[in-house]
Amino acid sequence: MTPPKMLLNIYFKRIFLVFLLVFSLVACKKQDDNNKKVWAWMSGKTTMTPDKWDHYFSEASNAGIDAIILECHGGYPEVLGDSTSFRDSAAIFIIETALQFSQKYDIELHAWIWTTNRTEMSLRNAHPEWYQVNALGESCLDIKLYNREHYRWLCPSRPTTIQYLKERVSELAQIEGLAGVHLDFIRYPDAILPYGLHESRNVVQDKVYPLWDFCYCEVCRTKFKELSGIDPMDLEDPTSNQEWMQYRWDALANMASEVAAQIKVYGKVSSAAVFASPEESKKLVRQDWANFKNVDVFLPMIYHKFYGWEDESVLTATREGVEALKTAGNQGVLTSGLFVGHVPADRISEFFGYAREGGSNGVCLFSLEGVDRTPGYWVKLKEAIAEFKQ
Repeated sequence: MTPPKMLLNIYFKRIFLVFLLVFSLVACKKQDDNNKKVWAWMSGKTTMTPDKWDHYFSEASNAGIDAIILECHGGYPEVLGDSTSFRDSAAIFIIETALQFSQKYDIELHAWIWTTNRTEMSLRNAHPEWYQVNALGESCLDIKLYNREHYRWLCPSRPTTIQYLKERVSELAQIEGLAGVHLDFIRYPDAILPYGLHESRNVVQDKVYPLWDFCYCEVCRTKFKELSGIDPMDLEDPTSNQEWMQYRWDALANMASEVAAQIKVYGKVSSAAVFASPEESKKLVRQDWANFKNVDVFLPMIYHKFYGWEDESVLTATREGVEALKTAGNQGVLTSGLFVGHVPADRISEFFGYAREGGSNGVCLFSLEGVDRTPGYWVKLKEAIAEFKQ
């Protein structure tokens, strides 16, 4: 029989161990809550001077920014060397140049590329058949959607386009010192523009019209018909057909998952810029991003005024994204994207607070150029970041 005094000692030891465990969990939770990461998007050019590179990276470091997502292949990609080559020499040059400054100021560097929206002439000339077709049978290479020259979109159903993108991210992911590769425009063209842009773009979009409804190329039509027995061109109201909508969501999610997996082959972080909330993304650009696999960091672009939303929607959209990822069993974390033009300098902390309260892992600002152009923004941003990380 155990003596009462010994039983008492065992009891108190157990209570003490439970107390230590609870204290450790609370401390870890507090540490996790305080370990908020601040990112920023920035454009890179082959023509940028050393002084310009140094300016942006030094200012970002001084403000407390942890990672820069650097655009090296955008809507109007630069060309170095052979203009018919698929190798993205300009993007590689931009990243290798920027790494000198990211390492100098101890800032993570992520290579930012446009994905399904690809406008390089080498590809357009060699494979026009890879591009998306609308419900009128028109290729996006032959029309100027929303009067934007760069709106040229690859079809996600084609293994050849997926392989092309995997080769492009591989070129970048192999660069020593690069932290990750960031996928932007990994979506379909806007079936419906964000609501706040309708007037400025001079469009009426009370529903999805055939002009803006993609993709109806031969590959998409054939694959969907094999699955359903239906040619989507025969559908009277394609957006009301759940099978056809699901097919397009799945085709894009498959492309995103495969390209992201290729980034991770090289031990690099895969991240993606996505639309503001999961349901709006599915509706507006056929982007079911909660089901993108192999993406480590999702950065929903919660540019709320473009949607006509109130400021507090930053919190709401963040929370919806976090919950959608959890429901989908997705291991990726969410970082709220904020548009500098929608976040006044004297209210930065308030918007950071919306992201934190919504469950975000951090914030990402679009863009460093916007910060730099706004008088006094660097100072206020530094104060807000310090508070955010406390």
